[in-house]
Amino acid sequence: MKIRRITLAVLLLLTVLFVADIRYFGGPNSTKQPSVHFNVSPGIKAPAVEKSQSFVNSGEELSSLVLKGQRGNVELRSTDTDQIVVHATIGADSEEILDTFEVVETIWGSEIRYEISEGQEDEMPEVWLSFVVEVPAGMEVSVEQNFGQVRVHNFRGFLSLNTSFSEVTVWGLEGTASIQSNFGVLDLRQIAGPITLNDSFSTSKVEFLTIDGGYDFDIEVVNGVLAGKAPFQMDTQQNNKLVARGQSGDGVHPVVIRSSFGNVTVNLKDFEGTRVD
Repeated sequence: MKIRRITLAVLLLLTVLFVADIRYFGGPNSTKQPSVHFNVSPGIKAPAVEKSQSFVNSGEELSSLVLKGQRGNVELRSTDTDQIVVHATIGADSEEILDTFEVVETIWGSEIRYEISEGQEDEMPEVWLSFVVEVPAGMEVSVEQNFGQVRVHNFRGFLSLNTSFSEVTVWGLEGTASIQSNFGVLDLRQIAGPITLNDSFSTSKVEFLTIDGGYDFDIEVVNGVLAGKAPFQMDTQQNNKLVARGQSGDGVHPVVIRSSFGNVTVNLKDFEGTRVD
């Protein structure tokens, strides 16, 4: 597929640039900051034509939602109702292409899934798929997004994000989060709960709120930069690897971060300790 070939070419180019940057401009022990920075701001052209579909389902018998977007935006928030409301928008370069695609709703047991149909083309043309979604509090939501933006606000539940070449914003999370980001920018604020973050070639900023039980920090950054203001001690190991361990309170809620070729900033709000640079 065309978009897959472009993705592989970009991945290869950025990998070569980052490896060269680390080798010739210094690793984490160097005073020089990495000269390669990622900018995944919307540079993708807008679709020429669009169409919308809407879905409403009761959340009483559904506990899991899966969204598979591409080249568009995903907006997600929790509500105090028992309804799952999904507004989907498909975009394409022409009406002829647009007519061959639909958003497919699939229910398997307690899971409901939304994704684009395969269309009627031998080679997938450029198609956009965006979502605006409201879910009941406490629900498990998984989002897959390539080339676009993900915005999560005031979410209460279990969140799983798998993104590439995307801007990810999570403001206000009460629950558990598992995030995988490749070649992206992450802005995570007002996080209250355990989190697992795996990123590569990304810039990640995470701000935790102080909560009962505290946090247990387990952070490893390879060929990258770690900074922030949180209760962990940082140690430099071989092979350009930074390891940080520590806890706040009783260390009940795990914070596991694994990063390669990226910049990571971790802050605990109202923490009075020394900032890590």
